[in-house]
Amino acid sequence: MSSPVLKALVNAELERAEPHARSISAAVARQIGPPADPGHGNLPAEFVAWCEQNRLASFPARPASIALFVLERKHLEIDDLARMVVDISRYHLRRGQADPTSGYPVSAALNHLAKIEAPLSWPKAMRPRFGDIPYDMQRYLASCDKDQTREIKRAQQEAADARKKLKEIESKNVEAKDAP
Repeated sequence: MSSPVLKALVNAELERAEPHARSISAAVARQIGPPADPGHGNLPAEFVAWCEQNRLASFPARPASIALFVLERKHLEIDDLARMVVDISRYHLRRGQADPTSGYPVSAALNHLAKIEAPLSWPKAMRPRFGDIPYDMQRYLASCDKDQTREIKRAQQEAADARKKLKEIESKNVEAKDAP
């Protein structure tokens, strides 16, 4: 981690800028409305403690802080880490803040620990961008793609079986026609 002096300077600058950022967020929310209900979301106690230990703001959290937290918690199950990241996201959205978990570097940190490949259905040119979307959405899309692929294979097998059965029936009809 960087020096305590540098951290203090960064945090002081962030605190100074925060009221301005909040007023901008409020002005935007007045025009476009609040985000879809993201659920309640609480900051995970482990994340808050880690932020305090490292003299970093847990709210509003910065993407790099969350990514570092994830990387330093690689001993945890990926499901637990992903759940914490979703909780951090919901907490921020619920309070009118931008989602600090919604892309790089948080998604990259989670993928560093448990890579999710882009679905094969994605065009090659778009596959590198798959890692930029939130990790929970990557999981969802990869799961949907797997389900879709499984369903297509099942339908193809069913069609092949039907063609085979049709061929057998046609063959029997030809034999019956040729029989005296």
